[in-house]
Amino acid sequence: MKLGLALSGGAARGLAHVGVIEVLEREGIQIDMVAGTSMGAVIGAAFARGLSAEQIKAEALDLGWRKLVPLVEWNPLQTSGLIGARRIRKKLESIIGDLDFSELKRPFACVATDIISGEAVVFTKGRVLDAVLASMALPLIFRVPRLGRRYLVDGGISDPLPVAPLKALGADKVIAVNVLKNLGIIMPYRNHGRLLPKRPPNFLQVANQVIYIASAHLAAAGLKEADVAIEPDMTGIHLADFGLAREAILRGELAAIDAMPAIRTMSGVPV
Repeated sequence: MKLGLALSGGAARGLAHVGVIEVLEREGIQIDMVAGTSMGAVIGAAFARGLSAEQIKAEALDLGWRKLVPLVEWNPLQTSGLIGARRIRKKLESIIGDLDFSELKRPFACVATDIISGEAVVFTKGRVLDAVLASMALPLIFRVPRLGRRYLVDGGISDPLPVAPLKALGADKVIAVNVLKNLGIIMPYRNHGRLLPKRPPNFLQVANQVIYIASAHLAAAGLKEADVAIEPDMTGIHLADFGLAREAILRGELAAIDAMPAIRTMSGVPV
C-alpha cells in the first residue's frame, strides 16, 4: 500500500504541517508521496527533498517577520503584483534546493492556478522551485509568474487541499491536513476575548480574505476524499502570524497525535 500526504495552503497556519510530519516520523508512519498547495507546497517540497521534520522545523522557526521583511521587494510599478520574487526564490532555494522533480527522494505534486482559464495546474515534472513559487503566488501581492504559456497564481484558488493529485501520483490511501478551518480576519485584535477588526480592512486584506474563504470551502470538500483527515485547531493563529510558528507547529502535533489511531488502522500498523 502506498500512503500519501496532502498538505493544504494557509500561509503561516501551514506551519502546522511541520508538527504533523514530526509526529508521523516519530510514530514510524512511512509516507510514500506528498502533495501540497501554497505553504503546503513549500513544506511538502522540503519533505519530498528528504529533509527531516527536525530540519524543516528549524527552518520554520526561522520565519519570523524580522527575517521575512528583508525578503520583500516592493515594486508598485509591477503590473500584476506589488512584490517581486527574486529574494523569496533565493530563500526557498536554500530550503528545497534547485532540483528537478525527478531528483526528489519521494514523488511530489504541487498545485497552481491558471489565472486566465481558472484551471488547476498540477506540477509533477520540471523544476521544483518554479512550481512551488507559482503555487504560492498570492494574487495582487506577488508578481504573476509565467511558466510555458500559462500565467499562474496561488493554487489555493483552484485546489487548496490536493488529494486528487496525490491519488493521480499513485497513492492508495491519503492523509489530508487542512489548516484553513475557522479563518479569522487577517489583521485582528483582541477585545474581551473576541477577535474583531480594529478598522475596516484595506483592499489587499479584503482580496486575500475572499481568496482564503473560498479556499476554505474548497478544502472542506477535498477533505471528504481523504482516508484520514487532520484539522488542527488553528483558532487565534492567522494567515500572517509567522511569529507564532512554534505554536502552529504544536497545534499540528496535537492534531496528528489525535489522528494516530485512525492512521494506524488505515495503514495496518498495530494500534
